[in-house]
Amino acid sequence: MTSDTTADKAKSLAQNGLEHLKTGSYAAALEAFAEAAGLYGEKGDTAAEAGMRMNIADIFRATGQQDQALAAYRQVETLRCAMGDNTGLASTKNNIGLLLTRMKRHDEAMTVFREAMRLFEACALPDRAAEQLGNMGSVCRDRGESTPALDFYHQALQRFEQSGNRERVADQHANIAYIQAMDGETTSALSNFDKARTIYEHIGHTEKTRQTAKNIELLQSR
Repeated sequence: MTSDTTADKAKSLAQNGLEHLKTGSYAAALEAFAEAAGLYGEKGDTAAEAGMRMNIADIFRATGQQDQALAAYRQVETLRCAMGDNTGLASTKNNIGLLLTRMKRHDEAMTVFREAMRLFEACALPDRAAEQLGNMGSVCRDRGESTPALDFYHQALQRFEQSGNRERVADQHANIAYIQAMDGETTSALSNFDKARTIYEHIGHTEKTRQTAKNIELLQSR
């Protein structure tokens, strides 16, 4: 098969995979993306191969096949590292960290989130770096460690305030409120939930406004 023929075949398979995704045919999509990834690898198109393997990882994650998803993300991580694609590598590490958190492999998740944060900072992407602080806060929350969780959330809040990312500011107020509510600090929790709700209303995020209002109502009914 010539290089051009290989590229055309890989492109066709990738398109087939996307079409299968639209119809929820995950097994067929996985098969198409895997074959496309192999062809792109043969052709030496590392970026395209990484894209296909990312699709594979996302499907495995969405369908609850966590071990397979982690293995696929690790393949993408290796490819993007070889390419020197630090932004893509940071994004992949973020996905790996979220998956490890879901798998309750908390220590590994914390390590990966720190790596992602350093890469995002090096790529001059401050909001993505701040997201990692929020992620680390959530790991601590899941481990029942309120004090470090709040510390990470407050660090994230400060960074998002500096960048002017209002939705992320509201998210951190909501995260902080959740911890405070769990710790019995009702007044502080209500204050932070109210701050989050006010911002969500101002930016027009209806679903988050509704959910935060529900949290306030539940907390007030205690």
